[in-house]
Amino acid sequence: MSILMRPAHYAERMDEDALRTFLSLADTENTRDTAALLRVNQSNVSRTLARLEAEVGAPLFHRHGRRLALNATGAAFRADAAAVLDAIDQARRHAEALAVEAKVLRVGFLHSLARWMVPDAVQRLRTHHPDLRVTLRQGFSRDLYRWLEADAIDVILASPPPMPVAGIEWRKVHEEQLCLAFADTDPLAALSSPRLADLTGRDFIGFSRITDMRRVVDELLEGAGVEVNVTFESSEIETMRSLVAGGLATSVLPRTPGRDDEGVTYVPLEPLEVRGIGVAWRADGQAGEYAEPLVASLAG
Repeated sequence: MSILMRPAHYAERMDEDALRTFLSLADTENTRDTAALLRVNQSNVSRTLARLEAEVGAPLFHRHGRRLALNATGAAFRADAAAVLDAIDQARRHAEALAVEAKVLRVGFLHSLARWMVPDAVQRLRTHHPDLRVTLRQGFSRDLYRWLEADAIDVILASPPPMPVAGIEWRKVHEEQLCLAFADTDPLAALSSPRLADLTGRDFIGFSRITDMRRVVDELLEGAGVEVNVTFESSEIETMRSLVAGGLATSVLPRTPGRDDEGVTYVPLEPLEVRGIGVAWRADGQAGEYAEPLVASLAG
């Protein structure tokens, strides 16, 4: 189920306390317990929830007597509400750091880079600039570039922007091959050269509509005249890899350079398709002195 408002709009229409109350209710499933945790009256919690549901335009919980249980809308809303509060908390940390004149570099990154490129990048920054404080923020490509343009972050680790953006530098440091992804036990994995057309009619794990990879994979399937049975969609590549390894479905996934995933067989697409991964920063921002050496070290 899709949520009724985009996450960016929550902060505009809903106050921070209401979102924190909602997340507490999602955990406690009881207005009395949430009231005790937040040290407010139980009636305040009930009113806050009623106001929040009115703003969303739909109930967020099933009512079972005094117990509350998240419904489908509430479950979707929970992830976005948590993301908004994480962004608020991070903004506070940035402000506190700037207030004490700390040397801070704000780094944004794609979700799929968290386990391999981000730790390496941060370690290299700390090695060469021991006095530098690095803060991190993950997001989807379009969000990262929007934050970069708005000077909300200084440097991002991401695929290139869909089109050149004035004042934004992007340098490639890695390439990820796009591959057919099968469970090792899948009969297709045993073929000498499986093709995209072999996915026709098969169960398929696709990218969520909020990701940039969704458009890329959809265009590949459409161009090959392949229709698949999408059984699950996700924005998390690690989740998709795990489901493929479990034999639940096939997929088209980027393969991390030098990485093998247990239980997954990767077959590069033909003709070759790659996703560039690089470093982007504002040409007029503070990140230039760090970004150029970072590009050189990551690409080396």
